[in-house]
Amino acid sequence: MKKHTFSLLIMLLVVACSKEGSTNTPNPIPDPVVQVDPPLASTLVYPNKDEVCETGINVSESLSSVEFEWSKSQNTDFYDLHIENLNSGQQSVFYNLSNTSKSVSLNKGTPFSWYVVSRRNQTTAVAESENWRFYLSGEGVTNYPPYPAQLVSPSSGKSFESSTSSVLLTWEMTDSDESNQNLTATLYFDTVDGLQTPSAENSNISSSQKEVTVSSGNVYYWRVKTTDAAGDSSFSMVYVFRVE
Repeated sequence: MKKHTFSLLIMLLVVACSKEGSTNTPNPIPDPVVQVDPPLASTLVYPNKDEVCETGINVSESLSSVEFEWSKSQNTDFYDLHIENLNSGQQSVFYNLSNTSKSVSLNKGTPFSWYVVSRRNQTTAVAESENWRFYLSGEGVTNYPPYPAQLVSPSSGKSFESSTSSVLLTWEMTDSDESNQNLTATLYFDTVDGLQTPSAENSNISSSQKEVTVSSGNVYYWRVKTTDAAGDSSFSMVYVFRVE
């Protein structure tokens, strides 16, 4: 009986000590959620859309300085200006611009495209403006070639199922004078690099699409050469797709 009484006493002491040493930690109060409105897209102002003969300010025999301008957009702290040389595909990006204009020296006699990305602190959301194109005039140039064709479908890197036997290639052709008349396309299509001599059936295409035969296990490269009535031409970028 004494043994049981002693054991009960020990248990009561343990419980009492554990209660004395315990602390109640309050649950942390969560920080309030701050709602940050995303930035809105800016409106492009200058150079004008599809400007045929943008001159800029002469810098050298090969370069002109162009003043890019766009409107101030809401909920925006910074802008990124993106410019692409449509002949070479080279892209230039100017980050963290606080103003709505930027002077850039560019190659004369060259087509370019440009757009602006709006960004805001405390959010990863961004907004893109429209994408505009223009020709920067060159010395002694009287006729400007059409803009390089924009390849539409299939997108570069696309994979098709092994059962695919044909693919419809589509693109868009635009002339620098906006007439878009008498434009013809030459389709470069091969399994090497998209630069091989095109076949006769892929030359002087008046439409903006062409169905091609494909087979399983191949990677295909394609690009489009656009030619106007004066014989001036331009090349698109090379796209690639795979048939599994």
